[in-house]
Amino acid sequence: MEFDRKFISKYASRFRITQNGNTAYIRGIIQPFHYSYKSYFSGKRLPAGVFDGKHYLFISTPDLSDVLSRGMILHGEDKDYRVKSAEIYRVKDNDLYVQAVLTACAENEGDVYE
Repeated sequence: MEFDRKFISKYASRFRITQNGNTAYIRGIIQPFHYSYKSYFSGKRLPAGVFDGKHYLFISTPDLSDVLSRGMILHGEDKDYRVKSAEIYRVKDNDLYVQAVLTACAENEGDVYE
């Protein structure tokens, strides 16, 4: 578990979030979401390993499990992302990391929340 926190803090990017009018900064790793395990967001089947250019995977420390919520916007350096889903991964009683599926926001979305 300590390794995960060190790895994330070393390689993570910084994102700005706004909740209830308050601004905070979080750190996490974003990568393109590659389809596998028959996860299909659009409803049509894609071969495993395909990237559709619309979805991203965000990984961060488990303390963000109460922070990330559906519809939240993560403001990155180059792009903004909307959280589609977030869940925490546990082994027995140990929280390992938080994983969220993101979509890139349209440029005119700004700070709009669903």
